[in-house]
Amino acid sequence: MIRLVNSIKVTVVLSTILLFISCNDNNICKDTVCTLEFRTILVSVKNQDQNPIALDSFKVINIQNNSDMTVSLSNSEFEAAQQSGKYPLVNDSSLNTNEERQVQFKGYIDNKEVINSTYKVSTDCCHIGLISGVLNLTLN
Repeated sequence: MIRLVNSIKVTVVLSTILLFISCNDNNICKDTVCTLEFRTILVSVKNQDQNPIALDSFKVINIQNNSDMTVSLSNSEFEAAQQSGKYPLVNDSSLNTNEERQVQFKGYIDNKEVINSTYKVSTDCCHIGLISGVLNLTLN
């Protein structure tokens, strides 16, 4: 009986150790199946009449270290963003897996900041997500 109890204790201890070793960040997404879509969170900037605002430029700043993490757009992509008034905040390439970050969106017209909004975003094993912040902004 004592041998059985000791054997169970050893098994429980070894199982617990193996569980902790296997549950590090590198393995947490190992068996996750993701969709093939590439997600982007967009900020919509409109005027009070709900017409899209064509910003001259925009920036997305990582608040923690003040680094620029603006999604790069080609000229045609930027023109499309100006026409629709929808600008990328972050996409699936913006953060590492299982990361959370506060970011700040800044929009400019004639080199003047006209819009500024803060967001909290995160990633899981597959995609970016919005935790907090207003995506539909109205420029007064």
